[in-house]
Amino acid sequence: PLMSRRYSIDGRDTNTSATTILGLTSAATVRPKIFDIQIYSAATPADNAGEYYFQRYTAAGTATAVTPQTIDTADPVALASAGEAHTVEPTYTANAILLSLGGNQRATLRWLAVPGAELVLPAVAANGVGCLVAQIAGSAVQMSICIHFIE
Repeated sequence: PLMSRRYSIDGRDTNTSATTILGLTSAATVRPKIFDIQIYSAATPADNAGEYYFQRYTAAGTATAVTPQTIDTADPVALASAGEAHTVEPTYTANAILLSLGGNQRATLRWLAVPGAELVLPAVAANGVGCLVAQIAGSAVQMSICIHFIE
């Protein structure tokens, strides 16, 4: 069988409610699969909690481009694209939440898929999955997210 090519994207933004911190957008010819997510903050530690939805979207919105990095340097560049710190939010599909994670700013939050249970994006241009801040308790602080995916 073909080996999957592995990539990493990393983005950051203030975790204000209804804000997308990082999004991964498909190309028409690939179905990216998210297999590892890490959420953390380098801000001064405080008791700030957050809930994060990994939700499908049909339009990527406007964001600062993030270049997917190859985990194996022998692999070609990724076909999928990514963006952080959205100024125009993606067009989210109502109730299409693939994963909901909650955590505290004082601790790194990690989700690792069981093989075969990755979050799968469609092979449709401009469609993707974004990390949407559902709600926060406490102050809004800068949060960072690292996503590993395969193509």
